[in-house]
Amino acid sequence: MHQAATTVHVELFGVPRLLAGRKTIAVAGETLGALSRALLDACPALAERVIDPRTGWLTEGYMFVVNDRFSRDPTFPVAPGSSVLLVSSVAGG
Repeated sequence: MHQAATTVHVELFGVPRLLAGRKTIAVAGETLGALSRALLDACPALAERVIDPRTGWLTEGYMFVVNDRFSRDPTFPVAPGSSVLLVSSVAGG
């Protein structure tokens, strides 16, 4: 029997939060690639600017943070109970 994908609450920051109009989005997925596609389905407002609708993956300038680890790898695994943030990868100094 196949177990259902883990539901994760992705916390949005900056532009993603403004576009989505909310702080978090609950989506299911076992990798960052699956979460990215699920975020696009759950919130079409993220299309083009944050998530490329052709690939289902993040546009340049955005990344995920999973349990304090930054990643732009769509194969990066997401375990049950993980803390997942969607942030801008641009940092000021």
